[in-house]
Amino acid sequence: PGQQAGDRRGEWIHAQRHHHHEEGDVDPDELRADKLIDDIHRQRKLAFKEREKADKARGEVHKLRRELAERLEKIEDERREVMATARAEAELEVEVIKRNIGRLKADLKKLRQPLEALEKIEQKVELVEEKVATPVERQTSKVESQPQPVVFGALKLGEKVLVRTLGSEGIITALGESEAEVQVGSLRIRARLTDIQRKSAADEPSADEKVSGRTRRIQKMAANLQTTPATAAGFSAPGLELDLRGQNSEDALVKLDNYLDKAYMSGMPYVRIIHGKGTGKLRQEVRAALKGHPQVASYEEGLPNEGGDGVTVAKMVKE
Repeated sequence: PGQQAGDRRGEWIHAQRHHHHEEGDVDPDELRADKLIDDIHRQRKLAFKEREKADKARGEVHKLRRELAERLEKIEDERREVMATARAEAELEVEVIKRNIGRLKADLKKLRQPLEALEKIEQKVELVEEKVATPVERQTSKVESQPQPVVFGALKLGEKVLVRTLGSEGIITALGESEAEVQVGSLRIRARLTDIQRKSAADEPSADEKVSGRTRRIQKMAANLQTTPATAAGFSAPGLELDLRGQNSEDALVKLDNYLDKAYMSGMPYVRIIHGKGTGKLRQEVRAALKGHPQVASYEEGLPNEGGDGVTVAKMVKE
């Protein structure tokens, strides 16, 4: 309002001086004053406009500051919400982990009971094994007369013979320089040639076999080799051979271990492992397993007519 009043006053003075100028009464000083007043008036208008601009800019700054403060507050709220959510999720995960740990501890406690029960069962099995009669051992009877070698021609594969120390009949399945392999029932055994008689020359019991009662007991047990204490208890005796050809090493070693356990429980004196020749990898792994096996006394390569390097013959530990 003050600015408007000043403007009206200046306009009135200017109008009066202009009126005097039209009448011809013009004073130079008045003209200069009039010009000065016009300049002041113009400067006021410019200052007023600048002030309006400044006020407007100040208002916009306040508005931007307010919006920025609101945005910052919103961002802070979102940050607090995210932190709260993350904390809740972390606490939930920790709780789940604690529950899992609790379950694992409980499972471990439960597992101890079967282990203890298994140990008791193993102890009982050991006691039973101690009570089971010792499997038949192929031993030479101590008699005054030593076994005489075969004197009536060379033995042949498939020929029916008598193993003198066992008093059991069998069929020759393999021949070596000093030993032969004889099929006796479901088992194959190795015997020295001096311990073998042809069936034609052994129809009657020899004098040596009549001397010892122990020999007669061995004969009776040898006739029933397939019914060892283990088989009598429901254990199935394995065959004399285990064929691992064409199998991978892992499966072959598992089968070998199971087979050796059964052979040992059956009282078998030795077994034949057929692994083939091939690259030799399976042969090496089989022999390495036999070397460290507690139920194997020794092992050797098979005879040429048994398969040679493709076969390993293992002698079992005697119970």
